[in-house]
Amino acid sequence: MLLEKDKMPTRRARTEKDKEQKRGLILNTASQLFDANPEILPTAAAIASQSGVAKGTVYLYFKSKETIFLTLLEQHYQTWFADISAAITVDSPEADDIINAICQYIEAQPQFFQLASLSHSVLERNVANDDLLAFKTSLSNIVKITANNLAAKLQSTDEELCAKLLMRSYAILLGIWQIAQKDNQQLDATQFAILQPEFGSEARSALLQLWQGHLSSKDSKGRFWKLSKMFGS
Repeated sequence: MLLEKDKMPTRRARTEKDKEQKRGLILNTASQLFDANPEILPTAAAIASQSGVAKGTVYLYFKSKETIFLTLLEQHYQTWFADISAAITVDSPEADDIINAICQYIEAQPQFFQLASLSHSVLERNVANDDLLAFKTSLSNIVKITANNLAAKLQSTDEELCAKLLMRSYAILLGIWQIAQKDNQQLDATQFAILQPEFGSEARSALLQLWQGHLSSKDSKGRFWKLSKMFGS
């Protein structure tokens, strides 16, 4: 629910700090409105009204409503990958350590995958090329950083393989999340359990098969064997 202070008119931003606060207000308001009804992206007019700013002000900071939500999605990616690095604190982590680090943020922040499921079909198709390039560049950089951190923990020199494993984990999780969503609450959940599995257990089971195979395929010095058949290379 939006706080009353979030709805009050705000003065014109003049300093860089004011502008950053105004931008943050717009993002926070958009996030709250989307959480209230994740079936549809709120309009720029609705975001402006709830933020207490003019609609034109929203467009001073963001070129479209899709740009707003792509920015929110980028923040989720940054936090998620940072959490993965922070959660893997032990050297030579087991598969369970990595899987828990990957899953915990997604389970705690449902908005992440709600936005991720709209990324290719809605958000990326309706933003300017420079904004899309900035988004993709940011995502690529944070994946590389996380892969490098993970490779160091695994005593591996194959950062590229770690990056592929992270992105394959993401693809698996997003797919499971999408089919796990309950479209009609009136249907008998037990009758269609095979079609709509419980996300947490199914996600961990799928990731275990992915990661355990690689972690058990290290040589005597603790380095990954690169299994070309896994990636078709």
